[in-house]
Amino acid sequence: MRQTGPDRFVAPLIMSSVARSSTGDGRAEGMRDLLKGTEDAVRHGLAGGTVIDPLTRKLASFVDLTPGDRAALEDLASGGRRFPAQTPILHQSDIPDSAILVLEGFACRYKFLTNGRRQITAYLLPGDLFDLDLEFRVPVDCALATMTVCRLAIVPRGDYEDLMRRRPRIARALRMAKLTEVATLREWVTNLGSRSGPERLAHFLCEMLLRLQKTGLASENQYSFPITQADLADTLGMSCVHVNRVLQKLRREGLIELSGRKLTILKPDGLSTLAEYDPSYLEPAAVPLHATSGDRPAA
Repeated sequence: MRQTGPDRFVAPLIMSSVARSSTGDGRAEGMRDLLKGTEDAVRHGLAGGTVIDPLTRKLASFVDLTPGDRAALEDLASGGRRFPAQTPILHQSDIPDSAILVLEGFACRYKFLTNGRRQITAYLLPGDLFDLDLEFRVPVDCALATMTVCRLAIVPRGDYEDLMRRRPRIARALRMAKLTEVATLREWVTNLGSRSGPERLAHFLCEMLLRLQKTGLASENQYSFPITQADLADTLGMSCVHVNRVLQKLRREGLIELSGRKLTILKPDGLSTLAEYDPSYLEPAAVPLHATSGDRPAA
């Protein structure tokens, strides 16, 4: 359901106080390479034991996790609370006192204009973390809400800080995940400012496939797609009517099939070529400048 203004219900568990104040062929090849790399990373993460949660799968694609690291992440992801769809979790200017881990479902960051229009600025998928600044208590500059029914783990600040101190490999992997989030935001700005409607949607669908692949929630070319046309409009800067027309265009051209809540990319190369999709921003080539204790196996 398309929101028309900021809902004022706040989840009290989450904050302590509120402060109101290249060529087309090359790109297609790159997408195939990243898909293969993602599958390899997931298998690598499973090598030392069974990985059962999406956060562990995601972080194992960035660093080599020890059995102790995996156990700590599984503890972090245990339990969780169910939230209905369209539930506000944080409002702009709230000061969160807990990190929020998405275990199931889709959530989003967004901003509201005074006229009630909404711009979605990021999707939080299973394995994604709305984390805390470890140095400052900072009011958030956006709102956070569930898009679908979600299971969220609420991690108090003390527990989160303790995990970062005890598990430097996890801290490093989360820093790399943050680099991908910032790079993704730059891609979204480019998408909104420089691509046509079909190119915007194609780019978004390619990105979602690869992100869900990383956590084992998508097959080679298919994934769950519980996103409404109103959500897509608020994501891509288009009207609902325009979104509908673009979806129909991609269907007619045989690029995608949308049945119920399942999206199938019928021609991955064709979709990535249309979007001029370069997937490298989802795999930061970050090399640590200094060795840390995280480079040695932890217990």
